Amino acid sequence: MITGDLVHAEHLLTEIEHLLSIHREQWHAWEDSDLTRFNTALLQNSTAQVPASLAPLLQLSQDYYDATSGLFNPALGKLIAAYGFHGREADMSMVAAIRRDIPGMHNLKIDSEIAVSSNPHLQIDLGGIAKGYAVGLISRYLDDNGIDHYIINAGGDMAIAGNRFGRPWRIGIQNPFAPGVVASLEIEGKHNLFTSGNYERQYRRGKNRAHHIIDPRSGEPATGQSSATVLSNDPVRADVAATALMINGFQGHRELAKSLDIEDFIVIGESREIVVSGTLADKIKIAVSWPTTIIN
Repeated sequence: MITGDLVHAEHLLTEIEHLLSIHREQWHAWEDSDLTRFNTALLQNSTAQVPASLAPLLQLSQDYYDATSGLFNPALGKLIAAYGFHGREADMSMVAAIRRDIPGMHNLKIDSEIAVSSNPHLQIDLGGIAKGYAVGLISRYLDDNGIDHYIINAGGDMAIAGNRFGRPWRIGIQNPFAPGVVASLEIEGKHNLFTSGNYERQYRRGKNRAHHIIDPRSGEPATGQSSATVLSNDPVRADVAATALMINGFQGHRELAKSLDIEDFIVIGESREIVVSGTLADKIKIAVSWPTTIIN
């Protein structure tokens, strides 16, 4: 029985690795992929055929762009690249040019599988949604294959199901300033826990470091928040909401939570202060003595 379980598990892992390799070839933001070819066509012709591999993600991106009043904006790929996050040197003259005419998903119109861009700076980067989408696909694959208890850990973003040998899963929320956790929670059943933080991808700007989460209102790295974590039953919503709260979590948490239909979130500020929703406050144990505001 144990041998059979191991063989089954190895088969599932092999299939998941194959699935992920396919999606990497479809969605990668700067290596050769369906997405980079789509972006190249938009750059050269202002129009592009929408491949089937991108269609659902582009639709979700437009939906969440509208829901967040533009705070979630995958149209900033060219700006993100200009900052140096696509493996190249930062080009601050290009950053300045794009900031004068910041593109949004409203500049991309899709009709009958043809996309038309009305902004020459529009390039799609799916970094704020593709992980949630992929985690959802893997979760459904495991569910369909009879796996009731698991954690999918995608660089700290998690899909959680069932329990750990009859006991709740214990999950930590990372401290954005030092090794360790800010809070922990014990949960069972189906959940998705996603975090967006300013410590994940950075580049050096003079003596300072700047992070990759861009506020689309200014074209500059978002300020005020160090991390945002969301617990949701939908991995795509959790991924998007964590990004949006990381951009404007201290000023706009109530509006964002309402627009995205989320209840459980925690935002950690740059000055080590915490804002946490009342529903999540009931579920977590905060491990630090920072000032904490509970939002009901």
